[in-house]
Amino acid sequence: MNRKNFFGLMGLALAATLHASPLLAQAYPAAKPITYIYPYAAGSSPDSVARAIGQEAGKRIGQTILHENRPGAGGRIGFEALMRAPADGYTVGMFTNGLGVYQPLIEPKLYVEPGKDYTPVVWTIDSPQVLAIRPNAPFRDIKGLIAYARANPGKLNGSSPGLGTGGHLGVVLMALAVGADITHVPYKGTAPAITAVMSGEVDMTLTDSGAKPLIDTGKLLGIGHGAEQRWSYFPDMPTFGEAGLIGVRMVTWLGIVAPPNMPRDVLLRLNRAYNEAINSPEVRAKIEGLGQLVKGGTPEEFAAVIRGDLKTFGPVIRSANIKLE
Repeated sequence: MNRKNFFGLMGLALAATLHASPLLAQAYPAAKPITYIYPYAAGSSPDSVARAIGQEAGKRIGQTILHENRPGAGGRIGFEALMRAPADGYTVGMFTNGLGVYQPLIEPKLYVEPGKDYTPVVWTIDSPQVLAIRPNAPFRDIKGLIAYARANPGKLNGSSPGLGTGGHLGVVLMALAVGADITHVPYKGTAPAITAVMSGEVDMTLTDSGAKPLIDTGKLLGIGHGAEQRWSYFPDMPTFGEAGLIGVRMVTWLGIVAPPNMPRDVLLRLNRAYNEAINSPEVRAKIEGLGQLVKGGTPEEFAAVIRGDLKTFGPVIRSANIKLE
């Protein structure tokens, strides 16, 4: 090789290196912080848990994750902002079955399809729903409730925080499961729905781990919960399946999603970081201390959970003719 050709090849190699260096410098996730959209207001226990998970996931992935509250329209404002964001891995957000299942099924114009309109990243938390009854109810367990409902059509009633909520759908799902009429009584929020049970105004409600002090002190009687396995928060309480409500799973789940068309390598980096975060000792203790269950898994497993709930609650919503007000 002559001197001219040698230096010509060296020049081409140097140019290729200089051209590639910005790409190497921008390798995910080095370019900038990751924004995590939390579609509800700040200050709640779920908000603090989301912040803890994000901080830990940022350490695992090697980039800061900025927690951004975008409340409004039942979480829809934040979720729609997420769906419009670039699919580059620098925007993710919290997702619930309220956003991903209940709202889309109740209002068709809000329908979103996992894998098409957004990318499931990882299923993070389950918050089991507890079936709580008034202490002086004419039954003491779920088998007694089923027998009472069948013998007294329409007489059994259940409160919820409002139309279209998980509590509302749970009452309808139970009625379908036991083959009996159960009257739904909507209230404006969780607190009045629970108060109505304690006062004897209604017979039962579906609530979460926040009702533990009321159950522990006997102001409510917890007779079952909607997780698939026993729950350390209420170790002596049976699952719905164990108690006789076969095939009824009632939880509020939370997960991480990203914009549609997420590159596979970026998706797997995020999935791994969030799985490691929720299973870290400090974060796991925080989640379980609030009476919630750590989940995790692959993006495909989370997508299967979402699709499973869409299949379950579609008939529930149609049977009750539930519509947004």
